[in-house]
Amino acid sequence: MKTQTSNFESLDKGELIALCDRLLTDDSDAVEECVAFIEGETMGLWHGRARAMMARRLKHCRLSQSQRTRVVRTILDRLVSGRFSEQFKDQLRFVLHVAPERAFTVARSCQGTAAEHVRRYATWILSHETHDRCA
Repeated sequence: MKTQTSNFESLDKGELIALCDRLLTDDSDAVEECVAFIEGETMGLWHGRARAMMARRLKHCRLSQSQRTRVVRTILDRLVSGRFSEQFKDQLRFVLHVAPERAFTVARSCQGTAAEHVRRYATWILSHETHDRCA
């Protein structure tokens, strides 16, 4: 039996755009598919860009608490591990939108990490803390 990640591995740019476009109608099946795609560790062509587009669009969809938790955990785990790809800030913006305090907590914990790219993104997240609190 194929795993969900292996099913996603073969998706091409056109199929990913079509999936993202289904989010525009707040299609609950598409929301779940996108949450599962974001959770996946696929590295196919356009997969990083698709995750970014999904993250931007999911901010405007109804997600269950479980779905929000899964996406936030996945994105923040990628930050901590340093294993993220293009347009990762769009995913981080989703976390800042739905779970800002969690984002700030994890970003603070990344300040002392050896990986410079992780520290840079953590600093970027924390730059939103004072701005968001003043707004």
